[in-house]
Amino acid sequence: MASSTRQALAQAKADISAYLGSDLSFATDLFVVADAISSSAQLRGILSDPSTERETKNALIERVFGGKVSSGSVEFVKKVAALRVSRSIDLVVILEQLGVHAAAAVAANTSVLDDVQSELFGFQQVVASDRELQFALSNKSAPNEAKLQLVDALVSGKVNAVTKALIAQAVGAVRGRRIAIVLDQFGKQVAAYGESLVATVTVSSALDTNQVERLRSSLAKTYGQQIRLNVEVDSSIIGGMVVQIAGEIIDGSVSSRLQNLKLQLGKAAASINRS
Repeated sequence: MASSTRQALAQAKADISAYLGSDLSFATDLFVVADAISSSAQLRGILSDPSTERETKNALIERVFGGKVSSGSVEFVKKVAALRVSRSIDLVVILEQLGVHAAAAVAANTSVLDDVQSELFGFQQVVASDRELQFALSNKSAPNEAKLQLVDALVSGKVNAVTKALIAQAVGAVRGRRIAIVLDQFGKQVAAYGESLVATVTVSSALDTNQVERLRSSLAKTYGQQIRLNVEVDSSIIGGMVVQIAGEIIDGSVSSRLQNLKLQLGKAAASINRS
């Protein structure tokens, strides 16, 4: 994300606080606006063009979104459209991120932030492990309505309303992105709202509650802040664990050690053969 877009996002996050609460409709309104702007090159171009008069942008936003989203949402979108972005698509990216931010605020205000993070990660794992489901949700020729009906069948009654809204956005607005990656990004944004780092831990067999808490405590001391653990099981690592956190990969798996040992033995054998 370019500097001007980062500054625009920071300003928008400062402006959004007055609109946040326990009602999910503001977040879903931002998703509606983001998707509409994404699907119209003309609309995107006009609203992201710094040479377009603010009054012209405001009139266009009223004409396109008035009556489709709340008046408060229209007011906020006008503020976002007045900010300078590097590329027209960045306006879409900012609005979607703000929608996730607003959804995270709802989760925090209703004390379900941890549940939403866990549920997003759980659905991400389901998608990543099922090729048929991946295809069904990412098939460009399939209408969004069909994809959202599938999501509804999969998660209704099983996840929080905030989680469902975020999953629906990830599926309905893929824009060439992999759904599992979008879900991961949304999960990290939700975690960031709660000021916790996300650590993805891969183990060969499930950890019990005490093991999870000991690992969380150890990582929290190391990184100096709260840690959100996402634990996935992969028997191929044989034993030990792999931890991905803050852009680092800590590979303590048995499979990694065995691979290193094989490399060392190979080098030793090559050295003996040369002598």
